[in-house]
Amino acid sequence: MRKLFLFVMTSIIFDKGNGLLAMNEEQVNQTLHKIVLHSPTWEFLTKGDTVEIIAPSSGPLTASHEHEVKKLIKEHDLEASLFEGTFNKESSRYGYYANSDEERANYFVKALEGNSKALWPLLGGFGAAEIVAILEQRGFLPPPRPKLIIGFSDITALHLLVATWGWPSLHGPVLGLGKEFYQETHEKVNSEAALGTILKILKGEVTHLEYTFEVIHPGAGYMDTPITGSVMGGNLSIIENHSGTKTALKGTDRFVFFEDTPEDGKRLNRRLVNLMRTGIFDEAKAIIVGHNPVEEHEDSLLATKGPMDDFVKHFLLPRKIDIPVVYSCRFGHGLYNDIMPLGTEASLRIQEQHAVLKVSVNESAYK
Repeated sequence: MRKLFLFVMTSIIFDKGNGLLAMNEEQVNQTLHKIVLHSPTWEFLTKGDTVEIIAPSSGPLTASHEHEVKKLIKEHDLEASLFEGTFNKESSRYGYYANSDEERANYFVKALEGNSKALWPLLGGFGAAEIVAILEQRGFLPPPRPKLIIGFSDITALHLLVATWGWPSLHGPVLGLGKEFYQETHEKVNSEAALGTILKILKGEVTHLEYTFEVIHPGAGYMDTPITGSVMGGNLSIIENHSGTKTALKGTDRFVFFEDTPEDGKRLNRRLVNLMRTGIFDEAKAIIVGHNPVEEHEDSLLATKGPMDDFVKHFLLPRKIDIPVVYSCRFGHGLYNDIMPLGTEASLRIQEQHAVLKVSVNESAYK
């Protein structure tokens, strides 16, 4: 509420076009009433609306990459925008990022404040956390109209940022990966993920999603009873990196979701134990485990269930954290990367062998 108050007061006293404004008490009350009554969420896109291609992390994989992603967006009757000067690896530290830290932050702010309705990063990798830090240093306040952020991996940093603003977002493939571009990039990660599915969601052709998970642990007293909450999380490494910061993941009343690249079983266990020690699972509704393959196993995806089961038995339950833990490898860094809405209304039903998650793509869970 304090952030809401500060935002409203800022809107009241300052306007880019008119300078200082004078509003009487009735106008102030009407403004507050409108904002409080409507939970913020992103708007579905219609024909001709703009998708902003952003590069908060790394740059394109090939010379024609930029052209191909714009072409895909336009094939779905939407406009694709990319700010001139977005890519300048020579100015970046390590010659890796799409641009310098300051310039990537500047372009991200321009995208947030521009006319587009959705921001879709070209790639992840490294670099988004630096943008979040720079925005914090600047005291940046979010624009009044929520915009959709799409992506995974390093983009988790942006999901965690907009969560502090009360904006729902979509965890899913970045624009530069996916089956549509495999022949261009030869990148196996998400090579079976269809970007066209995201574009259908953007246009409101899909408003709710339903997924089936394996049950690692059913929790106490949850069988066949829908659990309501919202999903929040993303890449496990990024979640860990943000612990103790202003954008740390809050697990209260959430289905805490994480995924990552292959990891040794004992290291995965250590990471989960330390995440538990932050208190993130204490008041969570459930844990959703995505792609977290365990190295040195013939079936690395199947092997994920072993460390997770051990973690529940030896660490969660002794702390009296007896909540459902479910698993599917279709979310994250694998061949597939199904869309996981974050910060939206969701319900999870636990059955004997499977769990079913039903989740809205943009009905905000922030009240």
